[in-house]
Amino acid sequence: MNPLAERILSVRTRPSSTAVIADRRSSVGADGLVEAAEELRLALVAAAGVPRPLVAVALPLSTDAVVALVAAIVGDLSVCFVDPSAPEAHRQALVQALHPDVVLDRSGIRTVASSPYAESSAGSSTDAREAGYVAMSSGSTGGGPKGVLSAWAGIDAFVPHGAAALDLDASSVWAEVSHLSYDLAMTNLLVALSAGASVQVSSSLGDRLRPLGFCARVSATHLRLAPRFIDLATAERGDGTPTSLRVWGSGGDRLSAADAQRVFGLGVATVVNTYGTSETIGFASAARFDAGDDLPAVHGALGIGRGTVGAWRTSLLPDEAADMLTIESPHLPGGYLFGNPNGEFPRWEGPERVLTGDLGARRGEELFCLGRAGRRVKRSASFVDLDSLDAEVKQAFGLATFTAATPSGDLVCLVEGPGTHLDDLRRRLPTVLRPDSVPDVLVPVAQLPRLGNGKIDQVAAQGLVEGGMLTELPR
Repeated sequence: MNPLAERILSVRTRPSSTAVIADRRSSVGADGLVEAAEELRLALVAAAGVPRPLVAVALPLSTDAVVALVAAIVGDLSVCFVDPSAPEAHRQALVQALHPDVVLDRSGIRTVASSPYAESSAGSSTDAREAGYVAMSSGSTGGGPKGVLSAWAGIDAFVPHGAAALDLDASSVWAEVSHLSYDLAMTNLLVALSAGASVQVSSSLGDRLRPLGFCARVSATHLRLAPRFIDLATAERGDGTPTSLRVWGSGGDRLSAADAQRVFGLGVATVVNTYGTSETIGFASAARFDAGDDLPAVHGALGIGRGTVGAWRTSLLPDEAADMLTIESPHLPGGYLFGNPNGEFPRWEGPERVLTGDLGARRGEELFCLGRAGRRVKRSASFVDLDSLDAEVKQAFGLATFTAATPSGDLVCLVEGPGTHLDDLRRRLPTVLRPDSVPDVLVPVAQLPRLGNGKIDQVAAQGLVEGGMLTELPR
């Protein structure tokens, strides 16, 4: 049995354990969770015909999905979660690249050959490889699926430190509304399960739109409130806001000091801002801020801590243009299982270091994540980060945009929504952007192309710009 399974079984089978896994329709206690997971493990192994199958789980976020995760851990299987609400083409691409032994969905367990997601099976892709969780990353750049396997033993080395950073223990209740195909939701669940905490999950759109109401209903103590959900939480603010809530920002979400202040304004006492990538297991730096604290910021970005979570270390790699954040650990996954990264980030440099592709800065002992390094262009002898530009427009005006550079050097900005307010936007952009980063052309589009995870499909958006079929709003 792997060490993560031993850890989870030890906390879930204690006589004093009161932890439950629950959704709107069902719940399972500590003993029931272990029993249900073992029953499912036996069924998966029998259907696959191999003792350690690779399983694709295409269930909505629910108690059943969490049971499937625990079954994979205690059975030393490999598992990958696929969001059943994603477009069919996206699901097919993920599962065909993964090539699992079996698929578990709402209709039951089926081999790949009989699955609606793939046509044939040539055996498990995890033969002679450690079992664990497979994160499927198509990346915000819209490239093809790339799988990264984090072994259960490596996750076991992380989870106690992750729980300590989040102040998470057996008395806690984690509220989760993001599907387990999302790497940060997986981190949430793995840390909570290992800490003996209760878990409340919901795939309800209403709970996603009203996260604080969901937390109040289930008496949650912890929730990851991404920057894009802060607007939703602000809109629903009421007397029932739980003041003990921990709010967690992480990963590529650049949490600004202004975002944190808005969260404190909801009556939330603590913000824990963490940093990491799905390719490196969990997170590798964390900073805790309480209401009333002085919030250190660089270019508006909130600090991410001093770069240490257990055996994980975050540091800066000097570069000619800007410093890049890098993560090191002896527990890192071994690289991509498939897919061709083509030099994209994150990128492995040896067995124990990953270049994240995120720009960073240091002030004293505190690190800061400034956004992605992938879309930098040089203008007027300085660099413009197009992703940061779009983030600043979103922060200032609440608009989703995609900015691209043309071969002639112009910046073209696609603005999602009707074009009726673009004249006002054109006048106001110079008040929030540097002169050399103000877009030359603004183009309204009804809807920006998006990936199955909701992020902008940068390849498709770039194609719109390069296709020359867009018309700028008259000046």
